[in-house]
Amino acid sequence: MNEDLIATAIDELEDVFYIFTPEGEFVAWNEQLPAVSGYTDDELDEMEPTALFSGDGSEAVADAIETVIKNRRRTAVQANLETKSGTEIPYELSVSPLIEDDELRVIVGIGRDITDRLENERRLQRMAEEIRNLSMPVVEIWDGVILTTVVGSLDTAKAERLTEELLDRIVEAEASVALIDITGVAAIDTATAQHLIDTINAVNLLGARVVITGISPDIAQTLVQLGVELDDVETRSSLMDGLQVALSWQGVTFE
Repeated sequence: MNEDLIATAIDELEDVFYIFTPEGEFVAWNEQLPAVSGYTDDELDEMEPTALFSGDGSEAVADAIETVIKNRRRTAVQANLETKSGTEIPYELSVSPLIEDDELRVIVGIGRDITDRLENERRLQRMAEEIRNLSMPVVEIWDGVILTTVVGSLDTAKAERLTEELLDRIVEAEASVALIDITGVAAIDTATAQHLIDTINAVNLLGARVVITGISPDIAQTLVQLGVELDDVETRSSLMDGLQVALSWQGVTFE
């Protein structure tokens, strides 16, 4: 394949791409690197790869490069790329060896800006924390998405009241997704498991989908021992992960 064509394709990447020697000297880079970092080609030519990253990130990148040199395998690390003006941008960096005739010739670095991804994670985390602080047993957290949290034991009376409020809220909000968070349930027995299944079945009868969050390893093991099957139910270990699933069903995308 034509080398100019390859170079053009690399320049079209949104990621930064660069090649350097095991001794730390830059060999080549795409147009994104100077565009993002603010350094000119001449300045980059005088720099080492670790100098592009700030603080602990520089040490992390140095350790990743050392791992590639020693073990000759790809290594990934997160670090803040520090621009010439001092702005720090979170990057996920992949560092890979290029070996020829059993000799490490150069190292290839590819960096991806993960600002949006980290912000989405922080936003979901904040939402999860806010939801946990709500006193309402059932709340609409997004258009078409409702949440109920179960804390402590789930006896028959409590389960019936919770199910009734959940179903009423689904009808009222015309919800299509119900999140049931059981993070606050320390243990589960046969009766509790049956109450949970009855609630799920009732929600499904109204045409809504269910996501159960907060299933700990101990509860998961207990459910298996009790013979409780949740094959048709989406489950997540954390409320934040469950929120992402529920919102994705509503067409909300996370990059």
